[in-house]
Amino acid sequence: MKVVVGIPSYNNADTIGYVVKQVAEGLKKYFGGGIIVNSDGGSTDGTRDVVLSTKVPEGVEVYSFVYKWPIPGKGSAMKEVMEFAKEKDADVIVFVDSDLRSITPEWIYKFAKPIEEGYDFVAPLYLRHKWDGTITNNIAYPMTASLYGLDIRQPIGGDFGISAKMIDIYLEDEEVWKTDVARFGVDIFLTTTAIANKKRVIQVSLGMKIHNPKDPAASLGPMFNQVVGTLFMLMDKYENVWKDVKEIKPVKTWGEEVEGEPEEVKVNLELLKQRSQELFKKEEETLKRVLSREVFDDVKEALKTFDFPDELWAKVLFDGAIAYRNGIIKNAESLIPLYFAKTADFVIKTLDLPTVEAEKLVRKRAKVFLQEKDYLIERWFG
Repeated sequence: MKVVVGIPSYNNADTIGYVVKQVAEGLKKYFGGGIIVNSDGGSTDGTRDVVLSTKVPEGVEVYSFVYKWPIPGKGSAMKEVMEFAKEKDADVIVFVDSDLRSITPEWIYKFAKPIEEGYDFVAPLYLRHKWDGTITNNIAYPMTASLYGLDIRQPIGGDFGISAKMIDIYLEDEEVWKTDVARFGVDIFLTTTAIANKKRVIQVSLGMKIHNPKDPAASLGPMFNQVVGTLFMLMDKYENVWKDVKEIKPVKTWGEEVEGEPEEVKVNLELLKQRSQELFKKEEETLKRVLSREVFDDVKEALKTFDFPDELWAKVLFDGAIAYRNGIIKNAESLIPLYFAKTADFVIKTLDLPTVEAEKLVRKRAKVFLQEKDYLIERWFG
């Protein structure tokens, strides 16, 4: 089996050498060799030099290039890895992030082996700190599970295995790569496209994820916009797939889930609250057009105390999706203050909880979104 491992990067010189070393060892140990390809966004810190100077075992080839697609972003990097893999007649592509500190050689086996066994898409299942992955926990996971009916816990996990068959599906429409799919929208695009096309999907248990996490209030605004905008775009494309989904089915998991308390992720709660209230004032007039009257009034109340129930949050995202489809908003920018408020609500509710208990609240959220789906159906198709 010919395995290509793609590593998108931008100024990751301090972490990417370790990732390349672990990937190379995995390729050699489990597949007798393979290809590592680094697709870079024009780093100025010597990222590509680190990649090309990292010693790898015999049988492992290493390539590094600056991608040519004109939109800067992770998706553009991944698009050109897929094109490269196609030229090389790869059977499987494994994508891994360039800032991973917890990657081991076994990860390459775990992502590639299920493809050999007939799966088309391999999603990661990590143990993450309760405050890591706030866009996943608050949006990508509950929306994907409730819309498409598959309990994929990390739909934007960043690390994936995909079959050669999926490469053709992902690349068939070049227009989609002119959207936020070229940026951070790529992960939700890969996952949703695999599910909506009824491909065989599996999760692999990878233990703890340790990477360079971001404080949501300080740096996750653009990522939110790109992920949520892409999610909304795909809802429009695949409305006939999700409209009749009434249950969330478990997804087969390869390997045992691990337990423990991951490395703490710091969140600035006061900054979250402050940014939420400041941005809400700025976006208030837009949000009046986006949200139903009742939801808007409830949101104003929630912002006084940061008690933001999942039922209300589901309706906010459903209203946002409808406003996006109807052209009332062109992106998800106006929802950022409410995402900050919902994140603050979760931080407050989980302050004294270990990660394993906080995880139960996230899992429950997906079920709440499913219960509220009639609200979406009525407003979307009504």
